Amino acid sequence: MSAVTVLILILYFVIDNFVIQRKPWLAECTPIYIQYFVKFFIIGITVLVVAVPEGLPLAVTISLAYSVKVRPE
Repeated sequence: MSAVTVLILILYFVIDNFVIQRKPWLAECTPIYIQYFVKFFIIGITVLVVAVPEGLPLAVTISLAYSVKVRPE
């Protein structure tokens, strides 16, 4: 999900700036664009770090419930 978030942010930035607003990619603006891409990557890592602990209790509960399930004889 974090990779999808990063991809969507990058696509939105590229489409908004270079397609809709028709801005050219200028060499002097490249460091600014790289800063945006690094921010998008940081947001993706943040989504990953927040999402993993949220799903962990559910995964543990399901695995425990499955392991103690009574099997019919």
